This record gives sequence, C-alpha cells and structure tokens, in this order.
Amino acid sequence: MNIRVYLLLACMASPSVAFGALCPDGTYVAGSTCTLAPDGSYVGGRQPAQLCPDGSYVSGSECRLTPGGSYVGGRKMTLCPDGSYVSGTQCRLQPDGSYTGE
Repeated sequence: MNIRVYLLLACMASPSVAFGALCPDGTYVAGSTCTLAPDGSYVGGRQPAQLCPDGSYVSGSECRLTPGGSYVGGRKMTLCPDGSYVSGTQCRLQPDGSYTGE
C-alpha cells in the first residue's frame, strides 16, 4: 500500500486533530478565542460564559447535561473517544490529549 493511501486511511479512522485556542492557564477551548469565566476558568467563544447548575461555566446560551454528568454549552453534544462529551458535532483532539468540540 502506498504511503499516501495509508495516511488517508489513518486520518479517516482517527478523531479530527485541530487546534483550538490555547488559553493563559494552559487549557484548550473550542474556537479561536478564550473567554474568562467568573470562576477563573476559560470557555471558548466571544459570548459571556454561562453558569450551569453544578457551578461550572460553558460557552453559549444554554447548559446541556451530558450522560456523563458534566455540562456542555450549545444545542448538540458529542461523545469523544476518551469518554468525555463536547459541544458540537465533532471531537477535536488537542495537543494536551483533551478534546474540544466543533
């Protein structure tokens, strides 16, 4: 099998890799902007952080409870290979091994 075909198949079988925004605290968030939440954490996007019932903050206008018990912002959620949930329709693997949504 030629190397190009192998790489294409490998990329199709693995989660998408795209760099989100690297925030000042070393975490990654989806999108290109880090927004500081009142608790000192960062969320992605330019909208104000939304406070969820568990005290965490998410990006977007609503908190969605995941089957794992955490909250994500937005209307859609996706289960990632590590068992975490992200907002959006795709999991994006970050350099630190975490996932962000898209």
